Amino acid sequence: MLTQHLTMRASLSLTIVIMGLLGLALALATGEVYRQQTLDNQRAAMAELLRLKTDDLLRELEAKSRDLALAIQHEPGFQRAFDARDTRSLPRLMDKQFHQYFETANVIKIEKLRAFDINFSFVAESTEGSPLLADGKVFCPALIQQARTRQGPARLQTISDLCPVADRLYHAVIVPIGGLRPRGYLQIFTDPTRSLAGTEKALGMPVKITLASGQVIYKSEAWFPPHAMERTLVAEYPLETPASGRVMTLGVMEDIQALHERLSMTRYMVMMAAGLVTLLVIAIAMLVLQNTTLRPLLALHDQLRSVRKDRTRLSETLTPSGTLEIKELAQDFNALSAELGDLHRMLERLAFTDTLTELPNRSHFHERLQQCTTPVRAARSPFALFVMDLDRFKEVNDSFGHDIGDQLLKQVSTRLHGVLRRSDVFLRLDQEIAAKSEDEIIARLGGDEFAAIVPGVADDRSAILIAQKFIAVMQQPFIVGMHRFNVGVSIGIALYPQHGVDPMTLLRQSDVAMYQAKQSKSGYAFFDSVRDHHKLQLLTLERDLRQAIENGGLELYYQPMVDIRTTKVSCVEALVRWRYPDLDLTSPDKFIHVAEQCGLIQPLTRWVFNRAVEQCAQWRRAGFLFDVSVNLSVMNLHEQDFVDYVMNTLRQWEVEPSWVSLEVTESAVMSDPSHALEVLSRLDAMGVRISIDDFGTGYSSLAYLKRLPVDEIKIDRSFVIDMKLDNNDAVIVRSTIDLAHNMSLRVVAEGVENPETLRLLTALGCDVVQGFFVSRPLPYDELIRWLSNSAWSAKQRPSFSGRDGKGSSVVALRRRPRPGPSG
Repeated sequence: MLTQHLTMRASLSLTIVIMGLLGLALALATGEVYRQQTLDNQRAAMAELLRLKTDDLLRELEAKSRDLALAIQHEPGFQRAFDARDTRSLPRLMDKQFHQYFETANVIKIEKLRAFDINFSFVAESTEGSPLLADGKVFCPALIQQARTRQGPARLQTISDLCPVADRLYHAVIVPIGGLRPRGYLQIFTDPTRSLAGTEKALGMPVKITLASGQVIYKSEAWFPPHAMERTLVAEYPLETPASGRVMTLGVMEDIQALHERLSMTRYMVMMAAGLVTLLVIAIAMLVLQNTTLRPLLALHDQLRSVRKDRTRLSETLTPSGTLEIKELAQDFNALSAELGDLHRMLERLAFTDTLTELPNRSHFHERLQQCTTPVRAARSPFALFVMDLDRFKEVNDSFGHDIGDQLLKQVSTRLHGVLRRSDVFLRLDQEIAAKSEDEIIARLGGDEFAAIVPGVADDRSAILIAQKFIAVMQQPFIVGMHRFNVGVSIGIALYPQHGVDPMTLLRQSDVAMYQAKQSKSGYAFFDSVRDHHKLQLLTLERDLRQAIENGGLELYYQPMVDIRTTKVSCVEALVRWRYPDLDLTSPDKFIHVAEQCGLIQPLTRWVFNRAVEQCAQWRRAGFLFDVSVNLSVMNLHEQDFVDYVMNTLRQWEVEPSWVSLEVTESAVMSDPSHALEVLSRLDAMGVRISIDDFGTGYSSLAYLKRLPVDEIKIDRSFVIDMKLDNNDAVIVRSTIDLAHNMSLRVVAEGVENPETLRLLTALGCDVVQGFFVSRPLPYDELIRWLSNSAWSAKQRPSFSGRDGKGSSVVALRRRPRPGPSG
């Protein structure tokens, strides 16, 4: 058909539908714009007529006021009285004209007549008229100032203006007295409302006059009520004066009901014509598009939907039809479908394959393990799960680099994969195991950890046979480049269903058995629920602690330290808390040993240090000028980059090194004194303060301790808590304080839980105290609130007898000179 050879540009007649709708909307909008423009034009015309008529009426009012002034001047009696400044005759003469011109002739509504001399000094005024304009006060000062400042012939001219007084509006006119030689001025005040109301008769429209305050002073009887205003058109003309701005607004109204009906009919006819044209165009366009575009696109849509439901149909082709562009689109779809089919198969392989070893990865392995433990399949198929971890691989990876390690892992995967594919293994097993060998899988779980599922293995003897085969192939040396490596393997074995019936349990049991095999160096081990209960618990704690460090499951608490001399907080000790739901591990002494055993003490300490330094920066910016103390483990002193980490963290959070104190125990220092001296000296050189924690509980050498860059020692709470009851503890505390002071060290006493202990320590000369008597450990937010209200804050000072409390808020470090090479 001809329509099949049309281009896509021709088939996009659907655009006509949109354009037709837009045309209809445009027609409606045009009609509305035309209606609004017509109303605006009508309103503008009404406003212009109102302006012209208003100006005419005000000029006419000025002319009538001028005629009145001239009539008064022509009376000889007024001239004589004015020249004589006869203030008794002038009001009577002005009142006479007031009555004759207003009440008798009824020409204008006069409110007041006032006479001024040539310098605009008040002479007299009529007694008749508005009382607001009486008592000789100056009204319309701007108009009078304008008349006063005129020069030459301009002084002979009449000037006028609208003048608001209180809540009334007057029309004021100033007329010279004396003709060509002015001897004074006559000021006539009239009510403009009566004159302006004549607009209604002149224009044939209702009028409303409103003052600037909003007060309506005149409204025609024909003015429409509020509920009928939608059928009217109102035009307004504001009257303004240079001095007062807008003083009055005149409004006129016209009934436009007939105009509305004519405009509505015009808009209806335009809408009907546009609608008929739009429907005709839409019908033609849809007929063309149905054959050229819609039907082929529907077929393409159905094909896409079928591919979404069934990925195996990705490579199916679609017969091109429709316009040239639709045919090209179908061809491109077929090409893309073929490419996506290849890509899907590749991604599926990558998603379930380890890219380094080409073995199934952890996801694939878990999926297969889930399949093996389904109730229908597992009932007839016991199997053995092997979890393997390489021995001495970490040393190879750290010493020779990751490239050599990766090559070694490839060879390991080849050997392990070959074990299950060699017939001699299954020749030693029964025929049932060999028949189910297609379900077996060996995978790399990550790092140097591998796992294998062997179906049909139901007893220890068969599992041991396979484990020994794994061990045997791993005992042979590995040749990687010019290097020769001996790498062993430790295997943990769990049998289904003896050791578990779900994937997670089996993996956990085999993990525990693998750790047992690694510790005992036996090569392989079976899971033993009695023997491995404690190990399983440790593994669970290790896993959960690692997740807590990585996912923010830890929180820092801070215990304040108070300087005895100033009775103010000088430092806070950072203490980590772990909310463990099962064992309620809330204090570090319950899980630090777990971190040390499983190698998590490094990330744990770094998390604590980073968080403590970050929050120290926060409270410093908030104006709290105290320091923070962080505990170190003996393992931290053996980290090669620990000093660099401290420096980078301080730089990251913009914290001065002198604001941070690092606490190390005696045992941590004395485990390797030479290395500890090197690390602590580098920290000391940075400006970080060093504190010996739990002093007196270890077996330190004072001869070596005096060489360390230490700033303070902390007396262990075991000596402090009972010193008021145990004289031996008091002697130890006193001796420790004297010894530290003789070595120019500051002394911190832990375990202060009552005022008696505080008084004893004060008397003994202790520098800083810490304990529940001051405060229990607090989270950051509570610490800040505590500082605002505590007796140990800067706001208050606790009362206790002891040494003089005078001194600075931050204790100056008693840095003793470092000994020289011979010291």
